Amino acid sequence: MVGLFFVGMFIAVVCAYGCSEYLLARLDARRRVLVGEGHPLLLILTVNAVSLLVLWLGSTALIVASGMAFYVQAVVICLAAQALWLTQHLWFYYRDHLRLRF
Repeated sequence: MVGLFFVGMFIAVVCAYGCSEYLLARLDARRRVLVGEGHPLLLILTVNAVSLLVLWLGSTALIVASGMAFYVQAVVICLAAQALWLTQHLWFYYRDHLRLRF
């Protein structure tokens, strides 16, 4: 059980990273933060919400297919994995959007 939790957490972190970075690259969020174009904070929050939704739906599909009842654990794993990348993206926004003022 503990091994399954750690494997699930590792896979969730890798998938959350991949999905978040793909969406940020496709929407050109990093450049928008650096040049102050549009609403980059809203874009970062939306990308992370969509990534969380994709990750949660994928884990729910795997749980339903396996016949196990670990729904609460899957939600906790998905939230923890996405919180890691959300923190990184918010730090990037905080650090780099201040450069525009000077």
